[in-house]
Amino acid sequence: MIFEIIRLYLKFVIVILEEVAIQTQKAWIDSRHPMVNQRLWGLTLLERNIRELQKLGFHEVVVITNEGLNPVTHFCHGIPEAIDVKVEIIKDGSGVEHLCSYLEKEAGSVLTLTGHALNDRRLLSILRDAQSDYVLIAESGSNPVAAARLSHNSVSKLASTSTAGLTGFLSELLEHDCTPPLDLTTFDPYIDNLRREIPPFLLAIENDTELKEADMLLRETVHKGVLEFVAKYIHPPLEFGGVQLIAHTKITPNQITIFWLLLAALTIPLFMQGHLVIGLVLAAISGVLDGVDGKLARLTLRYSKVGDMLDHIGGTLYDAIWYLALGWYFSQGDPYSTAAQFTYVLVISYLFHRIVPGLFRKLHKHEIYDYGKIDIFMRLVGSRMNNNIWLLLAGAVLGYAEQAYFAICVWMLLTAGWYILRFFWVTAKSLVLNKNARLTGTS
Repeated sequence: MIFEIIRLYLKFVIVILEEVAIQTQKAWIDSRHPMVNQRLWGLTLLERNIRELQKLGFHEVVVITNEGLNPVTHFCHGIPEAIDVKVEIIKDGSGVEHLCSYLEKEAGSVLTLTGHALNDRRLLSILRDAQSDYVLIAESGSNPVAAARLSHNSVSKLASTSTAGLTGFLSELLEHDCTPPLDLTTFDPYIDNLRREIPPFLLAIENDTELKEADMLLRETVHKGVLEFVAKYIHPPLEFGGVQLIAHTKITPNQITIFWLLLAALTIPLFMQGHLVIGLVLAAISGVLDGVDGKLARLTLRYSKVGDMLDHIGGTLYDAIWYLALGWYFSQGDPYSTAAQFTYVLVISYLFHRIVPGLFRKLHKHEIYDYGKIDIFMRLVGSRMNNNIWLLLAGAVLGYAEQAYFAICVWMLLTAGWYILRFFWVTAKSLVLNKNARLTGTS
Protein backbone atom coordinates (compact mmCIF):
# COMPACT_ATOMS: atom_id res chain seq x y z
CA MET A 1 0.00 0.00 0.00
CA ILE A 2 2.83 2.42 0.92
CA PHE A 3 4.63 1.70 -2.36
CA GLU A 4 1.41 2.30 -4.31
CA ILE A 5 0.91 5.70 -2.67
CA ILE A 6 4.58 6.66 -3.28
CA ARG A 7 4.25 5.63 -6.93
CA LEU A 8 1.11 7.74 -7.34
CA TYR A 9 2.77 10.70 -5.61
CA LEU A 10 5.79 10.58 -7.91
CA LYS A 11 3.51 10.33 -10.92
CA PHE A 12 1.60 13.33 -9.59
CA VAL A 13 4.82 15.39 -9.46
CA ILE A 14 5.83 14.32 -12.98
CA VAL A 15 2.40 15.30 -14.32
CA ILE A 16 2.74 18.80 -12.85
CA LEU A 17 6.09 19.23 -14.62
CA GLU A 18 4.71 17.90 -17.91
CA GLU A 19 1.89 20.46 -17.95
CA VAL A 20 4.45 23.25 -18.27
CA ALA A 21 5.16 22.26 -21.88
CA ILE A 22 2.77 23.88 -24.39
CA GLN A 23 2.65 23.35 -28.13
CA THR A 24 2.26 26.25 -30.56
CA GLN A 25 -0.39 25.92 -33.24
CA LYS A 26 -2.87 28.16 -35.05
CA ALA A 27 -6.50 27.56 -35.98
CA TRP A 28 -9.26 29.22 -38.01
CA ILE A 29 -12.94 28.71 -37.10
CA ASP A 30 -15.98 29.50 -39.25
CA SER A 31 -18.51 30.74 -36.66
CA ARG A 32 -21.19 32.39 -38.78
CA HIS A 33 -24.03 30.03 -37.87
CA PRO A 34 -26.34 31.19 -35.00
CA MET A 35 -25.92 27.82 -33.25
CA VAL A 36 -22.36 28.78 -32.26
CA ASN A 37 -24.00 30.50 -29.26
CA GLN A 38 -26.00 27.41 -28.28
CA ARG A 39 -24.92 26.05 -24.90
CA LEU A 40 -24.23 22.39 -24.32
CA TRP A 41 -23.20 21.30 -20.82
CA GLY A 42 -22.24 24.80 -19.72
CA LEU A 43 -20.29 25.79 -22.85
CA THR A 44 -21.39 27.36 -26.10
CA LEU A 45 -20.43 25.30 -29.14
CA LEU A 46 -17.77 27.82 -30.15
CA GLU A 47 -16.46 28.06 -26.59
CA ARG A 48 -16.21 24.27 -26.49
CA ASN A 49 -14.16 24.20 -29.71
CA ILE A 50 -11.80 26.93 -28.49
CA ARG A 51 -11.24 25.07 -25.22
CA GLU A 52 -10.60 21.84 -27.13
CA LEU A 53 -7.94 23.65 -29.18
CA GLN A 54 -6.38 25.16 -26.07
CA LYS A 55 -6.16 21.69 -24.49
CA LEU A 56 -4.44 20.49 -27.67
CA GLY A 57 -1.77 23.19 -27.38
CA PHE A 58 -3.05 25.80 -29.86
CA HIS A 59 -2.02 29.34 -28.95
CA GLU A 60 -3.90 31.40 -31.55
CA VAL A 61 -7.40 31.13 -33.01
CA VAL A 62 -9.02 33.35 -35.61
CA VAL A 63 -12.83 33.32 -35.39
CA ILE A 64 -14.89 34.70 -38.25
CA THR A 65 -18.53 35.51 -37.55
CA ASN A 66 -21.48 37.59 -38.73
CA GLU A 67 -22.38 41.01 -37.36
CA GLY A 68 -24.71 40.72 -34.38
CA LEU A 69 -23.76 37.21 -33.26
CA ASN A 70 -21.07 38.39 -30.81
CA PRO A 71 -20.12 34.80 -29.91
CA VAL A 72 -17.43 35.65 -27.35
CA THR A 73 -19.91 37.59 -25.21
CA HIS A 74 -22.01 34.42 -24.84
CA PHE A 75 -19.16 32.36 -23.37
CA CYS A 76 -19.93 30.85 -19.97
CA HIS A 77 -16.42 30.36 -18.60
CA GLY A 78 -14.53 32.85 -20.76
CA ILE A 79 -11.47 32.47 -22.93
CA PRO A 80 -8.56 30.46 -21.47
CA GLU A 81 -5.54 32.66 -20.80
CA ALA A 82 -3.24 30.32 -22.73
CA ILE A 83 -4.91 31.03 -26.08
CA ASP A 84 -5.27 34.24 -28.10
CA VAL A 85 -8.69 34.55 -29.78
CA LYS A 86 -9.13 37.09 -32.59
CA VAL A 87 -12.72 37.72 -33.72
CA GLU A 88 -13.29 39.15 -37.19
CA ILE A 89 -16.69 40.22 -38.55
CA ILE A 90 -17.46 39.16 -42.13
CA LYS A 91 -19.56 41.81 -43.86
CA ASP A 92 -18.69 41.37 -47.52
CA GLY A 93 -17.44 38.28 -49.31
CA SER A 94 -17.45 34.69 -48.16
CA GLY A 95 -15.79 32.91 -45.31
CA VAL A 96 -13.70 30.98 -47.83
CA GLU A 97 -12.27 34.22 -49.18
CA HIS A 98 -11.26 35.22 -45.69
CA LEU A 99 -9.69 31.79 -45.10
CA CYS A 100 -7.67 31.96 -48.29
CA SER A 101 -6.53 35.49 -47.48
CA TYR A 102 -5.56 34.39 -43.98
CA LEU A 103 -3.62 31.37 -45.25
CA GLU A 104 -1.78 33.56 -47.74
CA LYS A 105 -0.29 35.51 -44.83
CA GLU A 106 0.65 32.42 -42.82
CA ALA A 107 3.94 30.64 -43.36
CA GLY A 108 2.74 27.27 -42.11
CA SER A 109 -0.41 25.17 -41.98
CA VAL A 110 -3.54 26.12 -40.06
CA LEU A 111 -6.27 23.91 -38.59
CA THR A 112 -9.66 24.88 -40.00
CA LEU A 113 -12.97 23.80 -38.49
CA THR A 114 -16.65 24.64 -38.07
CA GLY A 115 -17.66 26.58 -34.96
CA HIS A 116 -21.17 25.14 -34.56
CA ALA A 117 -19.92 21.55 -34.70
CA LEU A 118 -18.98 18.97 -32.11
CA ASN A 119 -15.44 18.20 -33.25
CA ASP A 120 -13.77 14.99 -32.10
CA ARG A 121 -10.57 15.90 -30.23
CA ARG A 122 -8.98 12.67 -31.47
CA LEU A 123 -9.37 13.85 -35.06
CA LEU A 124 -8.22 17.38 -34.25
CA SER A 125 -5.16 15.85 -32.62
CA ILE A 126 -4.42 13.77 -35.72
CA LEU A 127 -4.70 16.86 -37.95
CA ARG A 128 -2.52 18.86 -35.57
CA ASP A 129 0.23 16.23 -35.66
CA ALA A 130 0.01 15.53 -39.41
CA GLN A 131 3.20 16.15 -41.40
CA SER A 132 1.31 17.64 -44.35
CA ASP A 133 -2.08 19.11 -45.28
CA TYR A 134 -5.19 16.90 -45.13
CA VAL A 135 -8.95 17.21 -45.41
CA LEU A 136 -11.12 15.10 -43.14
CA ILE A 137 -14.87 14.45 -43.40
CA ALA A 138 -16.06 12.05 -40.69
CA GLU A 139 -19.04 10.00 -41.86
CA SER A 140 -20.63 9.21 -38.49
CA GLY A 141 -23.53 11.28 -37.18
CA SER A 142 -26.62 12.68 -38.86
CA ASN A 143 -24.97 15.90 -40.07
CA PRO A 144 -21.23 15.41 -40.63
CA VAL A 145 -18.97 18.34 -41.49
CA ALA A 146 -15.36 18.70 -42.53
CA ALA A 147 -12.18 19.86 -40.85
CA ALA A 148 -8.72 20.24 -42.33
CA ARG A 149 -5.10 21.16 -41.95
CA LEU A 150 -4.44 23.68 -44.71
CA SER A 151 -1.76 25.98 -46.07
CA HIS A 152 -1.78 28.55 -48.85
CA ASN A 153 -0.37 26.05 -51.35
CA SER A 154 -3.30 23.69 -50.75
CA VAL A 155 -6.04 26.23 -51.48
CA SER A 156 -4.46 28.48 -54.12
CA LYS A 157 -6.03 26.60 -57.06
CA LEU A 158 -9.59 27.26 -55.84
CA ALA A 159 -9.08 30.48 -53.92
CA SER A 160 -10.43 32.78 -56.62
CA THR A 161 -13.41 30.68 -57.75
CA SER A 162 -15.00 28.95 -54.77
CA THR A 163 -17.97 30.56 -52.99
CA ALA A 164 -18.98 27.46 -51.01
CA GLY A 165 -19.14 27.20 -47.25
CA LEU A 166 -16.26 25.62 -45.39
CA THR A 167 -17.44 22.01 -45.74
CA GLY A 168 -18.30 22.56 -49.41
CA PHE A 169 -14.95 24.22 -50.03
CA LEU A 170 -13.05 21.39 -48.37
CA SER A 171 -15.03 18.91 -50.46
CA GLU A 172 -13.97 20.82 -53.58
CA LEU A 173 -10.34 20.60 -52.50
CA LEU A 174 -10.74 16.83 -52.36
CA GLU A 175 -12.51 16.65 -55.72
CA HIS A 176 -9.77 18.66 -57.42
CA ASP A 177 -6.99 16.70 -55.73
CA CYS A 178 -5.64 19.87 -54.14
CA THR A 179 -5.44 18.24 -50.72
CA PRO A 180 -5.51 14.52 -49.93
CA PRO A 181 -8.17 13.03 -47.65
CA LEU A 182 -7.11 11.81 -44.23
CA ASP A 183 -7.37 8.04 -44.22
CA LEU A 184 -9.31 6.72 -41.21
CA THR A 185 -9.39 3.06 -42.23
CA THR A 186 -6.82 2.21 -39.56
CA PHE A 187 -8.36 4.49 -36.94
CA ASP A 188 -8.90 2.66 -33.65
CA PRO A 189 -12.23 3.77 -32.10
CA TYR A 190 -11.37 2.18 -28.75
CA ILE A 191 -10.77 4.78 -26.04
CA ASP A 192 -8.50 3.22 -23.47
CA ASN A 193 -9.38 5.26 -20.39
CA LEU A 194 -13.13 4.90 -21.12
CA ARG A 195 -12.95 1.19 -21.93
CA ARG A 196 -15.33 1.61 -24.86
CA GLU A 197 -15.43 2.24 -28.61
CA ILE A 198 -16.67 5.56 -30.02
CA PRO A 199 -16.61 6.09 -33.82
CA PRO A 200 -14.81 9.29 -34.92
CA PHE A 201 -17.16 12.24 -35.39
CA LEU A 202 -17.37 15.78 -36.76
CA LEU A 203 -21.01 16.65 -36.15
CA ALA A 204 -22.62 19.93 -37.19
CA ILE A 205 -25.40 21.09 -34.84
CA GLU A 206 -28.06 23.11 -36.62
CA ASN A 207 -31.31 22.15 -34.83
CA ASP A 208 -32.65 20.70 -31.58
CA THR A 209 -32.55 17.13 -32.88
CA GLU A 210 -28.83 17.38 -33.66
CA LEU A 211 -28.28 19.09 -30.32
CA LYS A 212 -29.78 16.06 -28.53
CA GLU A 213 -27.61 13.77 -30.66
CA ALA A 214 -24.54 15.75 -29.64
CA ASP A 215 -25.64 15.63 -26.00
CA MET A 216 -25.84 11.85 -26.04
CA LEU A 217 -22.51 11.63 -27.82
CA LEU A 218 -20.83 13.84 -25.22
CA ARG A 219 -22.23 11.67 -22.43
CA GLU A 220 -20.54 8.66 -24.01
CA THR A 221 -17.20 10.47 -24.23
CA VAL A 222 -17.11 11.12 -20.47
CA HIS A 223 -18.62 7.91 -19.06
CA LYS A 224 -16.72 4.63 -18.90
CA GLY A 225 -18.23 1.71 -20.77
CA VAL A 226 -17.14 -1.00 -18.30
CA LEU A 227 -17.97 -0.41 -14.65
CA GLU A 228 -19.20 -2.04 -11.47
CA PHE A 229 -22.96 -2.38 -10.93
CA VAL A 230 -23.47 0.73 -8.78
CA ALA A 231 -21.32 2.99 -10.99
CA LYS A 232 -23.01 1.67 -14.12
CA TYR A 233 -26.68 1.76 -13.11
CA ILE A 234 -27.11 3.93 -9.99
CA HIS A 235 -24.53 6.69 -10.25
CA PRO A 236 -24.98 8.00 -13.84
CA PRO A 237 -28.32 9.82 -13.43
CA LEU A 238 -27.10 11.32 -10.15
CA GLU A 239 -23.75 12.34 -11.61
CA PHE A 240 -25.08 13.83 -14.84
CA GLY A 241 -27.89 15.53 -12.91
CA GLY A 242 -25.32 17.09 -10.58
CA VAL A 243 -23.23 18.31 -13.50
CA GLN A 244 -26.29 19.89 -15.14
CA LEU A 245 -26.92 21.91 -11.99
CA ILE A 246 -23.42 23.41 -11.81
CA ALA A 247 -21.91 23.24 -15.33
CA HIS A 248 -22.74 26.91 -16.00
CA THR A 249 -21.53 28.14 -12.59
CA LYS A 250 -18.10 29.16 -11.33
CA ILE A 251 -17.78 25.92 -9.34
CA THR A 252 -14.66 24.12 -10.54
CA PRO A 253 -14.01 20.37 -10.80
CA ASN A 254 -11.13 20.65 -8.33
CA GLN A 255 -13.44 22.29 -5.79
CA ILE A 256 -15.78 19.30 -6.08
CA THR A 257 -12.79 16.97 -5.68
CA ILE A 258 -11.63 18.73 -2.52
CA PHE A 259 -15.19 18.71 -1.14
CA TRP A 260 -15.67 14.98 -1.62
CA LEU A 261 -12.21 14.27 -0.18
CA LEU A 262 -13.15 16.23 2.96
CA LEU A 263 -16.47 14.42 3.07
CA ALA A 264 -14.65 11.10 2.78
CA ALA A 265 -12.33 12.11 5.63
CA LEU A 266 -15.35 12.86 7.81
CA THR A 267 -16.60 9.29 7.42
CA ILE A 268 -13.46 7.79 9.00
CA PRO A 269 -14.24 8.75 12.65
CA LEU A 270 -17.90 7.90 12.02
CA PHE A 271 -16.95 4.40 10.92
CA MET A 272 -14.57 3.92 13.85
CA GLN A 273 -17.21 4.98 16.36
CA GLY A 274 -19.93 2.81 14.86
CA HIS A 275 -22.12 5.51 13.30
CA LEU A 276 -22.42 3.33 10.24
CA VAL A 277 -25.61 4.55 8.58
CA ILE A 278 -24.68 8.23 8.51
CA GLY A 279 -21.07 7.36 7.64
CA LEU A 280 -22.13 5.11 4.77
CA VAL A 281 -24.60 7.71 3.47
CA LEU A 282 -21.77 10.27 3.39
CA ALA A 283 -19.50 7.69 1.76
CA ALA A 284 -22.14 7.03 -0.90
CA ILE A 285 -22.51 10.76 -1.52
CA SER A 286 -18.73 11.15 -1.82
CA GLY A 287 -18.76 8.28 -4.32
CA VAL A 288 -21.28 10.14 -6.47
CA LEU A 289 -19.32 13.39 -6.19
CA ASP A 290 -16.20 11.47 -7.22
CA GLY A 291 -18.00 10.90 -10.51
CA VAL A 292 -19.39 14.45 -10.70
CA ASP A 293 -15.97 16.11 -10.57
CA GLY A 294 -14.63 14.00 -13.45
CA LYS A 295 -17.69 14.51 -15.63
CA LEU A 296 -17.79 18.22 -14.86
CA ALA A 297 -14.12 18.50 -15.81
CA ARG A 298 -14.50 16.63 -19.09
CA LEU A 299 -17.86 18.09 -20.13
CA THR A 300 -16.75 21.68 -19.49
CA LEU A 301 -13.17 21.02 -20.64
CA ARG A 302 -11.69 22.16 -17.36
CA TYR A 303 -9.82 18.94 -16.71
CA SER A 304 -6.15 18.66 -15.90
CA LYS A 305 -3.71 15.86 -15.21
CA VAL A 306 -3.08 17.36 -11.80
CA GLY A 307 -6.77 17.21 -10.90
CA ASP A 308 -7.04 13.68 -12.22
CA MET A 309 -4.08 12.52 -10.12
CA LEU A 310 -5.47 14.23 -7.01
CA ASP A 311 -8.75 12.39 -7.53
CA HIS A 312 -7.03 9.06 -8.14
CA ILE A 313 -4.67 9.31 -5.17
CA GLY A 314 -7.53 10.35 -2.89
CA GLY A 315 -9.70 7.46 -4.00
CA THR A 316 -6.94 4.89 -3.53
CA LEU A 317 -6.03 6.23 -0.09
CA TYR A 318 -9.55 6.50 1.29
CA ASP A 319 -10.63 3.06 0.12
CA ALA A 320 -7.93 1.46 2.26
CA ILE A 321 -8.54 3.74 5.26
CA TRP A 322 -12.29 3.09 5.15
CA TYR A 323 -11.72 -0.66 5.29
CA LEU A 324 -9.35 -0.25 8.26
CA ALA A 325 -11.78 2.07 10.05
CA LEU A 326 -14.65 -0.39 9.59
CA GLY A 327 -12.41 -3.23 10.75
CA TRP A 328 -11.50 -1.26 13.87
CA TYR A 329 -15.16 -0.84 14.78
CA PHE A 330 -16.24 -4.42 14.15
CA SER A 331 -13.19 -5.82 15.97
CA GLN A 332 -13.45 -3.25 18.79
CA GLY A 333 -9.71 -2.81 18.45
CA ASP A 334 -8.96 -6.45 19.26
CA PRO A 335 -6.33 -7.65 16.73
CA TYR A 336 -7.14 -11.30 17.49
CA SER A 337 -10.91 -11.12 17.05
CA THR A 338 -12.80 -12.74 14.21
CA ALA A 339 -13.60 -9.32 12.74
CA ALA A 340 -9.90 -8.46 12.79
CA GLN A 341 -9.04 -11.65 10.92
CA PHE A 342 -11.63 -10.80 8.28
CA THR A 343 -10.20 -7.28 8.06
CA TYR A 344 -6.71 -8.66 7.39
CA VAL A 345 -8.19 -10.71 4.55
CA LEU A 346 -10.04 -7.66 3.22
CA VAL A 347 -7.03 -5.33 3.22
CA ILE A 348 -4.61 -7.88 1.73
CA SER A 349 -7.16 -8.81 -0.93
CA TYR A 350 -7.68 -5.11 -1.66
CA LEU A 351 -3.95 -4.63 -2.20
CA PHE A 352 -3.89 -7.49 -4.72
CA HIS A 353 -7.04 -6.04 -6.25
CA ARG A 354 -5.16 -2.78 -6.89
CA ILE A 355 -1.77 -4.20 -7.87
CA VAL A 356 -2.66 -7.10 -10.19
CA PRO A 357 -4.72 -5.04 -12.71
CA GLY A 358 -1.83 -2.56 -12.89
CA LEU A 359 0.66 -5.34 -13.61
CA PHE A 360 -1.72 -6.79 -16.20
CA ARG A 361 -1.93 -3.45 -17.98
CA LYS A 362 1.83 -2.99 -18.02
CA LEU A 363 2.41 -6.48 -19.38
CA HIS A 364 -0.46 -6.83 -21.84
CA LYS A 365 -1.06 -3.15 -22.73
CA HIS A 366 -4.75 -3.59 -22.01
CA GLU A 367 -7.10 -3.25 -19.05
CA ILE A 368 -7.93 -6.51 -17.32
CA TYR A 369 -11.49 -5.25 -16.80
CA ASP A 370 -12.53 -5.54 -20.44
CA TYR A 371 -9.97 -7.97 -21.85
CA GLY A 372 -12.80 -10.42 -22.57
CA LYS A 373 -16.55 -10.69 -22.02
CA ILE A 374 -16.01 -12.62 -18.80
CA ASP A 375 -13.85 -9.76 -17.50
CA ILE A 376 -16.59 -7.22 -18.23
CA PHE A 377 -19.03 -9.35 -16.25
CA MET A 378 -16.58 -9.73 -13.35
CA ARG A 379 -16.07 -5.96 -13.21
CA LEU A 380 -19.85 -5.56 -13.00
CA VAL A 381 -20.36 -8.00 -10.13
CA GLY A 382 -16.95 -7.91 -8.43
CA SER A 383 -16.12 -6.30 -5.11
CA ARG A 384 -15.48 -2.58 -5.57
CA MET A 385 -15.86 0.28 -3.12
CA ASN A 386 -19.03 1.61 -4.75
CA ASN A 387 -20.68 -1.82 -4.63
CA ASN A 388 -19.42 -2.45 -1.11
CA ILE A 389 -20.75 0.81 0.32
CA TRP A 390 -24.27 0.17 -0.90
CA LEU A 391 -24.23 -3.46 0.28
CA LEU A 392 -22.97 -2.47 3.73
CA LEU A 393 -25.50 0.37 3.91
CA ALA A 394 -28.32 -2.05 3.18
CA GLY A 395 -26.97 -4.40 5.84
CA ALA A 396 -26.69 -1.59 8.41
CA VAL A 397 -30.25 -0.38 7.77
CA LEU A 398 -31.63 -3.92 8.08
CA GLY A 399 -29.61 -4.68 11.21
CA TYR A 400 -27.07 -7.03 9.62
CA ALA A 401 -24.07 -4.70 9.39
CA GLU A 402 -21.50 -7.20 10.71
CA GLN A 403 -22.74 -9.99 8.45
CA ALA A 404 -22.63 -7.63 5.48
CA TYR A 405 -19.07 -6.63 6.40
CA PHE A 406 -17.96 -10.26 6.57
CA ALA A 407 -19.62 -10.87 3.21
CA ILE A 408 -17.67 -7.95 1.71
CA CYS A 409 -14.41 -9.40 3.05
CA VAL A 410 -15.10 -12.76 1.40
CA TRP A 411 -16.33 -11.02 -1.75
CA MET A 412 -13.09 -9.01 -2.00
CA LEU A 413 -11.04 -12.19 -1.49
CA LEU A 414 -12.89 -13.95 -4.32
CA THR A 415 -12.57 -10.93 -6.60
CA ALA A 416 -8.83 -10.59 -5.95
CA GLY A 417 -8.42 -14.33 -6.47
CA TRP A 418 -10.17 -14.07 -9.82
CA TYR A 419 -7.83 -11.30 -11.00
CA ILE A 420 -4.77 -13.26 -9.88
CA LEU A 421 -5.94 -16.38 -11.73
CA ARG A 422 -6.90 -14.32 -14.77
CA PHE A 423 -3.50 -12.62 -14.79
CA PHE A 424 -1.60 -15.92 -14.80
CA TRP A 425 -3.99 -17.54 -17.32
CA VAL A 426 -3.75 -14.73 -19.87
CA THR A 427 0.00 -14.37 -19.34
CA ALA A 428 0.63 -18.09 -19.79
CA LYS A 429 -1.58 -18.17 -22.87
CA SER A 430 0.25 -15.17 -24.32
CA LEU A 431 3.64 -16.81 -23.72
CA VAL A 432 2.51 -19.99 -25.49
CA LEU A 433 1.19 -18.03 -28.46
CA ASN A 434 4.41 -16.01 -28.70
CA LYS A 435 6.49 -19.18 -28.52
CA ASN A 436 4.43 -20.83 -31.26
CA ALA A 437 4.75 -17.69 -33.38
CA ARG A 438 8.54 -17.74 -33.04
CA LEU A 439 8.68 -21.44 -33.91
CA THR A 440 6.47 -20.88 -36.92
CA GLY A 441 8.60 -17.94 -38.02
CA THR A 442 11.83 -19.99 -37.85
CA SER A 443 10.52 -23.18 -39.44
